[in-house]
Amino acid sequence: MKYVLYVLVLLSFSACNNSSKTEEVAVHDSSVAVIKADTSSRYIHTFSDTVLQSRITGALLRLPFVIKSSNYIDSFSNHKHSIAFIMDDPAANETEIQVQAGYNGDERFETYYRFFVDPKTLEIKVYDPLQDRKLTVPEFIKAQ
Repeated sequence: MKYVLYVLVLLSFSACNNSSKTEEVAVHDSSVAVIKADTSSRYIHTFSDTVLQSRITGALLRLPFVIKSSNYIDSFSNHKHSIAFIMDDPAANETEIQVQAGYNGDERFETYYRFFVDPKTLEIKVYDPLQDRKLTVPEFIKAQ
């Protein structure tokens, strides 16, 4: 009985495709893009109105959850960084200025909050990704 089992195992291994052909030509994948050098200039966002930019930044820095996040960033960065903001000019069909707030690390920008600010009234709305909608600041604080 043992010999039958050994013969079956031996036959099953010999039935495996063990081709001696080892020189296969790799097919070029046309979907692979050419890797371009990464530069910091690709990530610099400019905002045309610096006075409005400082007013918006000042308003956002008064929010309690932004202060808490800024203190957190300050603590783990050994007092070298605080919360950073990226602002973009509104598109032609938009009235609100989109602002991202977060940690600007050496490798990437980590977005903590996404704000939408009305430039005329400085009304701030916070984007909540869980609800997929813009919330007022009191609604956002209540949701937290």
